[in-house]
Amino acid sequence: MRSNVKTIKLTTVLSIIMAVITYLISIRCALGLDELKWLPDTFLLAVFGGAFASMIVVLICEISKYHENRESTETFLYSHLYYLYGQLQVMLKNIDYLTKHNDSIQKDTLTQLIHNSEAEMNTVFFIDYAPFRSNDPILAEKENYNRIVFPVIRSFLQDCRMFEVAVLTDEIKKLKRESGIDSGTEDNTILVLMKLSLLIQEPLSLLDALLLKIDQSCNDRYNWPQVRDSMVKGIPDTQIDILEQFIGKK
Repeated sequence: MRSNVKTIKLTTVLSIIMAVITYLISIRCALGLDELKWLPDTFLLAVFGGAFASMIVVLICEISKYHENRESTETFLYSHLYYLYGQLQVMLKNIDYLTKHNDSIQKDTLTQLIHNSEAEMNTVFFIDYAPFRSNDPILAEKENYNRIVFPVIRSFLQDCRMFEVAVLTDEIKKLKRESGIDSGTEDNTILVLMKLSLLIQEPLSLLDALLLKIDQSCNDRYNWPQVRDSMVKGIPDTQIDILEQFIGKK
């Protein structure tokens, strides 16, 4: 979008210049002023008039292209925020399930979700959304994401890496206990999961508000409240549930 805006501004300036020159030559022709023998006014009028007409065509095409790119960029921004929100909701489901069923905890349970979330988080950060108006509401939300939401999500995902550390620490303690060495209780994993269950609420809340404002700015094009409720309702509690659904599929 940024290149579209620059091209439109440049083409607009050149169009004005060509229009002024064409107008001045037209006035010169109308007044019958002396002209250069080797460079007649009719030739200049044809050249600059043609250049002006060409600039107008280019300007119209660029404006049309800008509107198409703007809508596609808005959808691109929304879709990646949507996926990021979904990954965090899946993570919350996993965290809540593991907190209640700590017998099925694996150290890499959250690893893929963390990687997916980091990829989407960075993609949204570098999306080129540059409309003409500096007070554009979606631009304001994009800047809000880069300034506030992005650091919150990044901090939470960094905290999520403590889950693997906690699992490995508890496994070491368990091995020591089985060897007759008293190393304390093995509750680090549960404590970390409970902490993450609280920490994830802020990025989820920020993303929800961000998606809602983008949807409202696009005249409810995406129906975010309904999509959000449907998404949360459709997320299974565990990978085991997904497997059972697949096996039972007809």
